[in-house]
Amino acid sequence: MKSLAVKILLTVALLIFLALTLMPKVIGASIERAAIDNMLALILPEAESQFEIRRNEFSDGWFSSSTTIEFIFTPIGTDAIALTMDFDIDHGPLLQTDDGLSIGLAYAVIQPSIHNYLFDTAIAELSFPLPEITLNVLARFDQSMRVNINVSALNFSDAAGEFNFSGLDANVEVASDQSAYFSLQIGELSATENTANSNILISGISVTSSADQMNDILAESRATLKIPLVSSTLPLPFSVLDISIDYDLKASSTKDNFSELYQTIHVASIESEIPVSSFSWLTEVKQVNNDLLHDYYRLLSALQNKINAGAKTVPADFTELGQELYFLAIQNPLELNNQIEANSYDGDHSVELRALWEGLSASNTAEELDINAAVAALNMTLDISLDLESILRSPLAGVIEPYVQQGYLTIANGRILIEANLQDSVLRVNGDELPLDQFF
Repeated sequence: MKSLAVKILLTVALLIFLALTLMPKVIGASIERAAIDNMLALILPEAESQFEIRRNEFSDGWFSSSTTIEFIFTPIGTDAIALTMDFDIDHGPLLQTDDGLSIGLAYAVIQPSIHNYLFDTAIAELSFPLPEITLNVLARFDQSMRVNINVSALNFSDAAGEFNFSGLDANVEVASDQSAYFSLQIGELSATENTANSNILISGISVTSSADQMNDILAESRATLKIPLVSSTLPLPFSVLDISIDYDLKASSTKDNFSELYQTIHVASIESEIPVSSFSWLTEVKQVNNDLLHDYYRLLSALQNKINAGAKTVPADFTELGQELYFLAIQNPLELNNQIEANSYDGDHSVELRALWEGLSASNTAEELDINAAVAALNMTLDISLDLESILRSPLAGVIEPYVQQGYLTIANGRILIEANLQDSVLRVNGDELPLDQFF
């Protein structure tokens, strides 16, 4: 009995040894193709024409391998940007990462370098070296991936001024279903230019974002950017506290194949010569037709392909696609809401604009577009509420009384009010109907 147990243990140990010995070679045989496929999977289909991946060389070993991959991005209207990445790859299943021992398919240490005419020219003029960039990738057995990017600190000073950068750390987690989470932390950034007698300080930047599907432009996603402080003492002193931007894209709750977009910009405190001490802006875009967005990116992709091919004239099919996009835009509804709140001259003010475009399903050509029908399809409401005492302390004090007499403004409970409404081709301002002919 004891002999059987020993044989089983030896067999298991042998199998584990063989797995640990053979698996690195098996993984290494497909690691280059997997690396390229993973990169391609992260690119939006609508933007594929702007990207190209080239393999320069590949060295395949038993427990490790190396390769150089060139990732070329060609934005519309500018020179191509080439990102060259030198991979040093350790094959799994046992991996020694920067965070310690881990289990996975592969762990890669990447040395990136960027080449672009403007970038190379700017770098050549610098009198100090760029910070060191470290990029690590961990590929797991479940096809998920973790990417860490670290940029070292940089401190430089000479007679012209000084520059201080506390470093950058970013992490990307991509799950096997292509959902992803991204976080970025940038340390303090400060610069002083003696010749221009100017300086600026950014206390730090943090960015977080997530997407349900990395390679789908319309997948639900959200992002947040935060900056605790931006300040300067020269040439104009100012201090801006607690800047935040939130973004959210999600599927419509009422219509299939439609999306909704929300964005908020908030600034908690502003100290400067401008008469605004706080600010927030909420934007909502609803009833966004997904086909419209897909066609928009398809149009950009077609344009990129023609530019890359050296086309000097706009082809007929491209013009037709542009017309399709135009018709799709005017034929589909769109809802836009904006709400702005600000404190200025020690008073709180607000502006709210709501617009609903109902669409023109009968329009077929630009010549057939009826301006009256377009006005009838547009419903808008504008509400402005201003603190009276603070406005009377501002340069606008002199126009208050004339506008009140003309009926454009009303005053109630210490507030200056403007209520405008366009509905069913009728424009009303503070309850009074105004003829639309004067605007056309």
